[in-house]
Parts: sequence; structure tokens; C-alpha cells
Amino acid sequence: MPPELSDDLAVDVLIIGGGIQGHYLARQLADRYSVCLLTDPAARVETTEAEGYLSAGYEGNDANRIQPARRAAGYWKLWAESHELRHDEARTHYAVAPDELSTRPRLWSDASLVYREAELPGVFSGGSISDHVTFETSNDVLISPSVLLNELRRGIEHCCLRGSVIKISLNNDKAVDWVDVEIDGVTIPIVPRYTVLAASGGNAGLLQKVALRLRDPVRRKEGVDVAKASQAVRRRYLLCVRGADLPLVAGHYGGYTITAHTVDGGDVVWIVNPPIDDTLTTLGADDLRFEVNVDDKVVAGAVGALFAMSPQIEREAHHFQWHVYARRKTEHPMMAARNTAKVGQPAPAKIDNFGLEQFMALWPSHSSYAMIVGDVAAERIAESLGPKGDFGLALSPAEFAHAEPEPAIARWEAPGFGWRSWDAFRADHSID
Repeated sequence: MPPELSDDLAVDVLIIGGGIQGHYLARQLADRYSVCLLTDPAARVETTEAEGYLSAGYEGNDANRIQPARRAAGYWKLWAESHELRHDEARTHYAVAPDELSTRPRLWSDASLVYREAELPGVFSGGSISDHVTFETSNDVLISPSVLLNELRRGIEHCCLRGSVIKISLNNDKAVDWVDVEIDGVTIPIVPRYTVLAASGGNAGLLQKVALRLRDPVRRKEGVDVAKASQAVRRRYLLCVRGADLPLVAGHYGGYTITAHTVDGGDVVWIVNPPIDDTLTTLGADDLRFEVNVDDKVVAGAVGALFAMSPQIEREAHHFQWHVYARRKTEHPMMAARNTAKVGQPAPAKIDNFGLEQFMALWPSHSSYAMIVGDVAAERIAESLGPKGDFGLALSPAEFAHAEPEPAIARWEAPGFGWRSWDAFRADHSID
């Protein structure tokens, strides 16, 4: 480690959070300002926990919500194409139940979503959704989160640091003065002109650190209360199936979302998402150091639903590898309402400065919105900062980056993921 690590680091913009949102914003700013992108090594990055499905909103129930989702997914599709990134290996579908045929396609038309009738993939023949009408949903985007993150990081590696925020100090209750960060056991003050929280599930905990440094007791109490209700953290189960003979299909089937990716070695991985159970949603700070517990009953239910939809998968279960985990999905609290039809003003994303100068916290409701939120945030930061700062002898992030950032790896394609044979998986989760 360089000896300079005992000094302060002065930068124009400090971005806390190493997911899609933080990386995208850093890319937007790095050619104009000195930027430090900080990732907490103790917390999993939500992006690499995800399945890589950038939804255009076909599953939504409100045209005003679907339209921005359609635009957001479209931007990522163009971005992937312009960067020649592997994406959309599987065609996406939506199997519409008979009782939704009079409403679902009409909702898509009202939201300008593109769709056309298609054949139900053969892997679902003879299953519980055989009577559903299938549509190809060409606005959705499938892209591995590791592919996405590694491309976003390309060219800004010198801006990336791995460290944990210890303390955030405020200047007269108006702005962030400095941020103490622990890097490899050494505490370093980072002095930014602008501070951005883009740590998804970590944002509420960071906001608490900000609020507790306010000197005014009334503002301090208000700030802590805001942090406690600033975000919703939902639990989403991911049932993973891997095999050489799995077909490349993806989409919405029987209330479940399936995402298919090709991984090294030529195998296909299916990531099956049951509907989110909002009884598991928590508001405010969540301790990201701990894994989300997996409920065997939920796992058994997901496996049962998959087998009901696809008798072929049930017959061939012994040929595949299996695993399951639960991921955090951070959203604006309004987006986690159990009855979204009652939400008066759709809030697909949130940008808030919480009454502070040169500060903002970002919450896209899902990763599709990261580009839109990032563009707006970059514009606001540029308007606020003006020209690039002159820090004299201040260190650059490159001098702190004593090692190249490790390539991002999606959890389900990481070495040592813990794949099981069907028999071992069934025994692990008490599946009859």
C-alpha cells in the first residue's frame, strides 16, 4: 500500500456505491471532474445479486408506470448494442392467463409496449400454463449483471476504491465536510465538493450516519426519522437451475419470472423468481453484512410451481444442478406498496438532497432506471459544481487504487456458488 494513504483525498465528486447506479454516474462525470467511486467490501453489491432482467414493465398494472419503464429498458438495449455487449440471448415472453386477455394486451397498447403473439416455448408443453396465450415482449432486455458492470467500469478503474464509510462529518449542518473511510485497516478522510449516496440497500444506513452528525437536535431527529423511512428493502428469491440441455427461454410465466443466460462452458442457467412476498419488506436501514435467510417452504413452493408449469423440467431434474438464494431489492417505499393501484403519484425513482448542499441520495426503483437517474443526477451536479476543482497537491484516486478492481461476477456464475445435484438440493430444502 502506498505511504500516501495517510493523507487526505480531495475530489470533486465522491460516489458511495459500487452498483449500476454508482458506476453509471461515475462514467458520466469522470471526463469532467475528479471522481472517487467507493464500494464497501463488507456488503454484497445488489447488481451482482440480480438476475439481469431489465424489465420494460409488461408485468405492471398502470400505464403511467409502464411508460418510463419502457423508455428505460430501451435506453439499455441501445447502450448494449452500441457497446457490442452480449444481450437478449433468449427471447422474452409473457404468458397471459385467459382471465387477463381482455385487459393485459390493452394495457400494453396504452403504454406503447411492443408485443406480438407467439408460441408457448415447448419446455412448458403439458403444464399448468398450457391454456395461456403467449406474447413475445421485445421491449424487455436481458443482460448479465457482470457484463453490464464490467463495461460500465471500463475506463474508470482509476476512480474505484474499496472501503467502508466510518463517519460522515458535516459543516454547520449545511454540507458534507469530509467522509472518513477505512481502507485496508487505515482510516482516510475523503474531502469531496459533492457527495452522492448510490449504495442501494446501504443508503438508509449512510443517511443515518449523516443525520446523527447534525448539531441541531430538531433536524437531527427529523433526519433519523427520514432515514428510517427513506427506502423499502424487499426480499426476492432466486431459484437457479443449470444444465447443458436447458432451453434459452425467458419472461413471465404463471406469475413467475424466468431469466436464462449462457455461462462459461456452454451451460444455460435459469433464474426463476417467485412473486415478491411484501410481508418480508422492511423500511429503512438493513444490515447488508448478513445474508437474507432462505425459507424452505418458499423454495418448495417455487420448485412445485416450476414443475407444474414444466413437466419436462420435473422429469429431467436429475440432469440439472440446483441452488437458491434470496437477494435484496431496494426501492422507493411508494413502489413497495402492496396495492400499487392506490399509489397516487408513481415514483419510479427518487433523487433527494435531504436539505443539504452539494449532496444527493439516489434510489432507482429497479436497475432499468439507473441510466435515467444517472443522467439527471450528473446534470444537477455539473450545474452545482461548475468548473473542475483545483486541489493543488491533493491525491488522485489512482494513487489510492493500489490494485486493479476485481472483475464483477454475477453471484450465480461465481466459482464456489454451491450448485447441488437434484437429490442433494431436495434434501437440503426438505422438498418432498
